[in-house]
Amino acid sequence: MGIVDIAREYIVAWRRILTLARKPDEEEYSLLLKLNLLGFALVGGIGYLIHLGYIILTSG
Repeated sequence: MGIVDIAREYIVAWRRILTLARKPDEEEYSLLLKLNLLGFALVGGIGYLIHLGYIILTSG
């Protein structure tokens, strides 16, 4: 299998993905936005607590 065949299969696969893809409606977009913001807040909060614990443990 040559590089041309690999490239052709890659293009066919991406074309298939793009034909199946659709834009999210407003409700789905809103839900995804809320979930992403919640995830960012949780990861940030956990990181802050770990950093705060590190500061407390190393300072005294």
